Amino acid sequence: MDVEKNRDRLKKYRVLISKISRLKSMAKLCPENRRRYGCEIKECIAERDGIEQAITGVDGGILTEILALKYMCGKSLEEIALDICYSKRQTERLHLKALKIIKI
Repeated sequence: MDVEKNRDRLKKYRVLISKISRLKSMAKLCPENRRRYGCEIKECIAERDGIEQAITGVDGGILTEILALKYMCGKSLEEIALDICYSKRQTERLHLKALKIIKI
């Protein structure tokens, strides 16, 4: 199902942030491997940027905000509902709608 694939791809965002940070630390610790780490960092940054562009391209409104808060900021749907002053159930519906729309 496309929704599950999109959810999995979006979840990768936070992992990419962590991986970029780890690779930068490793490049400092092992300067002899800096070039290899640099290539991996560039790949991760490109993938991260692609996810960000996909999120901002959804609608530029509430759907984008829900996806950004969920996958980029790591907030739960309950926290998002409080932030945007919607019910949890409505936030869940909008989240699902955004997952159906997003093109990653």
